[in-house]
Amino acid sequence: MLLWATLVGLLAAVAWQDFRGRSVYALLFPSLVVIAVVHAMMLDVFSPAAVAANLAILAVQLIVLNLVMYWRKRAWLMQGEQWMGWGDVAFFVVLAFCFSTFNFVLFYVASLLVVLLGALLAMAFGVRVATIPLAGGQAALLVLLLLADGTHLGRHLYVDAGFIPYF
Repeated sequence: MLLWATLVGLLAAVAWQDFRGRSVYALLFPSLVVIAVVHAMMLDVFSPAAVAANLAILAVQLIVLNLVMYWRKRAWLMQGEQWMGWGDVAFFVVLAFCFSTFNFVLFYVASLLVVLLGALLAMAFGVRVATIPLAGGQAALLVLLLLADGTHLGRHLYVDAGFIPYF
């Protein structure tokens, strides 16, 4: 329970810092990884294979995105942090340690859509959005997900057996 609460608290700190100042303390990212892994091990649901698959999916996606950006703009994605910050990438890595592979892909895609649509809605209502707090938005959504799964302390994030009959 204490690890779950610490995980929720650190994720809330990432969200707060990213929304407030568009920067996050670098120490939060490795702390989140360690706490997520220890928490999953205590719940007896940690899978190094799932983490490796999640990191591989993330690496392929970032490589393809980098190549597309270089092809279109003649500049790398992370050059000058104009399009995406290192904090966003670091938080993607944190997410890879927090989910089974199916749940990772599901949360990754859904949270990207929710955060980007939220930014578009904010712009539609006249709010000036210079940069999108992607890591903060995803952290806030993960906090909501952990709170919704509070009775299981986040166990369902690592197990996707309940979804298998639907595929």
